[in-house]
Amino acid sequence: MNKYLKIPTGAGNHNIPVGNGLFVERTSGTAMRIYSSAALTHHYALITVASTAAMIAAIDAAIEKAAVTPWHNAEVLVNLPSGETVTSITMTVFS
Repeated sequence: MNKYLKIPTGAGNHNIPVGNGLFVERTSGTAMRIYSSAALTHHYALITVASTAAMIAAIDAAIEKAAVTPWHNAEVLVNLPSGETVTSITMTVFS
């Protein structure tokens, strides 16, 4: 069964499939990217408020938790650090 990261956003929760692995990049305090090892044509673009390395650590912790949780627990909540938020997530094609 597939596992998903459940990321709280300003528009509600957004699920991102973990698949064979994800990589997280913080490009600034207001932008992050999540790359899937299974898809080289697109990434998930996150618009953030006050994101720091702590948000990367929180997403990485959720990825690790998803890897070890039983198959019937398909969603793993990302516990965002205090004061850091995700306002939106979009799937973006590389150009």
